[in-house]
Amino acid sequence: MKLLFTWLGLLFALPALGQQTHFSIDRGEETWAFDMAWTNAKQKARSAQFKLDAGSIQADVDTPLMFQKAEAHEAIIAAVRKYTKTLKGVDITVKVDRSGNLNISGTGKRKKLKAAAKEIKRIQEAALKAYMREHGFTHVKGKITPVHAKHAYRYADKVRPIAEALGAGEIKRRTYAARALTFVQSIPYEKGQKGKADKGFRLPLSVLANNMGDCDSKATLYLSLLKAAHPGLDTTIVYIPGHAFVGLGLKPREGDVTFKARGKTWVMAEPVGPALAPLGDGDKRSKARARKGRFKTRQVKDN
Repeated sequence: MKLLFTWLGLLFALPALGQQTHFSIDRGEETWAFDMAWTNAKQKARSAQFKLDAGSIQADVDTPLMFQKAEAHEAIIAAVRKYTKTLKGVDITVKVDRSGNLNISGTGKRKKLKAAAKEIKRIQEAALKAYMREHGFTHVKGKITPVHAKHAYRYADKVRPIAEALGAGEIKRRTYAARALTFVQSIPYEKGQKGKADKGFRLPLSVLANNMGDCDSKATLYLSLLKAAHPGLDTTIVYIPGHAFVGLGLKPREGDVTFKARGKTWVMAEPVGPALAPLGDGDKRSKARARKGRFKTRQVKDN
């Protein structure tokens, strides 16, 4: 009997999983009407009905999930060729090889080639930076990644109908943050190929339209919902290897997992799901990284 009760105790210690009990969309010409229902960690039923702009949704759905390397190369080639037309005594060739790599070569006098190469490098870097800024990407530890914090900031107006459906303006700030958290956690997790490879980043309305998203996609949606309801609340996205979660500038409660970054104390939130980690908690790896300060952050603001 002791063994039985020990085993049952282990079972009951397992985290509750996000369960979306209903999902439907009425796709109109001007707006899409969403009807969603889910259960929270206490098995309490929740639901939300809202309408979003059809054009904005379609734009998100049509946006590629991965960084478009070939398109970025086209922007760089155009900028470099514009410069090379001004050169005299130097012949520059710019092309993409079979492996998809950008190759720039030239002929001419050594001194002129050296000066041209220096300027071409500057133009190449500036063109890539401009392309990334226009399409919402940045570098994190040498890797190209979406600017999740900026997307979250800019989507506040677009997701405001969802925030209102979740009780924004009617319930306390922490209560809203917890409710929005279970809403996002219950959206099915999107796995990459064979459950391992990164599928890519979905913009917030694409997560809703496709009813799926991975950790950084769902974190961005969650942050946008917080910015829509409580624009004065400090929020940040947190990066650890292979994962992203969120920090909230709420007053910590007893038992909350907190961490310090950028001179502030943040309360942890794990939007990814399907585990319904309550506000102020997260998975084992996220908590360990947060407590040791082994992470990168980007605060949600428009810069």
